[in-house]
Amino acid sequence: MMVKDLLLEIKDLRVNFYTYRGVVKALNGVNLKIYKGEFFGLVGETGCGKSVTASGVLNLVQNPGKIERGEIIFKGRDLLKMSKEEIREKIRGKEITMIMQYPVSALNPVMNNGDQIAEGLIANKNMSEREAKKRVIELLREVNIPEPEKIVRQYPHQLSGGMAQRVMIAMMLSTEPSLLIADEPTTALDVSI
Repeated sequence: MMVKDLLLEIKDLRVNFYTYRGVVKALNGVNLKIYKGEFFGLVGETGCGKSVTASGVLNLVQNPGKIERGEIIFKGRDLLKMSKEEIREKIRGKEITMIMQYPVSALNPVMNNGDQIAEGLIANKNMSEREAKKRVIELLREVNIPEPEKIVRQYPHQLSGGMAQRVMIAMMLSTEPSLLIADEPTTALDVSI
């Protein structure tokens, strides 16, 4: 039997939202393990905490939410003990990427699709602009975008929800992360995927 490498372990994660009406316990003791090379699906009804769990991994829980306690161990390090700056510099967008629930709103509306993907390649993979642009076309082909040369020059508002989601997937795959989180991956999915 082959021993799998533990990639992510969440222990007793508790997240509360503080509202004028009182405290909402969004997560009350979430525990899970994800191993290298594994596909893991978190399924539940609307409002059960799937997105809060995903956001919590990258310490992106928005106000009035607060991670109260727990551990998020990624490759042996507790992400909750790291500063937000350290997570941003070393983890988010490099080791762990996240495809947001609404891809059109997650993309920069004043930057064309190609430049958005290339920006991450230049910053995180030390590619030249020319190398990055070539790799962007390859990535868009990998996610089955027709006419990628055209799509790179377009802006997010010119794409359907499904096409925007594919651009987002290409962007998140571009840094070759160890962990890819997809929040509501079928929300804007095209029938052809």
